Amino acid sequence: MSEIQSPAHLERRRYFRIEDEIVLTYRPIAAEDMPASEQLTSRLVDQFSVTAALEYLGQESQVQLRRIQRDSPEVAKYLELLERKIELLAQAFMIHHNRLLHQPTCQVNLSASGIAFNTEQALTEGQILELKMVIPPALVGILTFGKVIYCRPQGESDYRAGVDFLDLRAQDREFLIRHVVKRQLSLLREQKRSPP
Repeated sequence: MSEIQSPAHLERRRYFRIEDEIVLTYRPIAAEDMPASEQLTSRLVDQFSVTAALEYLGQESQVQLRRIQRDSPEVAKYLELLERKIELLAQAFMIHHNRLLHQPTCQVNLSASGIAFNTEQALTEGQILELKMVIPPALVGILTFGKVIYCRPQGESDYRAGVDFLDLRAQDREFLIRHVVKRQLSLLREQKRSPP
């Protein structure tokens, strides 16, 4: 008999998952310490999330840029150069002001709905985590919260934890969707290039 899956589980499975290498830190928090949904989605850009906001705006501007390219290629080229300058400034700002970038990267399984990673700390199912991620190559910083779905032993002192994102901002989810798709395409290209 097939297992009945909840609508939330089916929704999560709609997103592609990839193996990736990112900077990740987390800390357990009490459920009552998690900000309300409206606070999360409307919070102002801070030092950590400025690159995510700029990445989102850059993606939004691509539609207008394509229209400008048809009518005025020179103006479009100039705007592309300005956008590249802004990206470089944002990355320099992120590197200078964010101690998280000095942390080692780790292998994760990532999607727009959640993340799985290895940890030396046993986590409790249902536990709430504050998660900070920096995703190369754009060094996009995402601050969000998640709920531990599982934590299984892996060897003597290691665990594999699966976490579902809670109230991920729409622009951060859009970035993750695009990032995962780009990463999949890149991996497929690498596989085609490598000899059988």
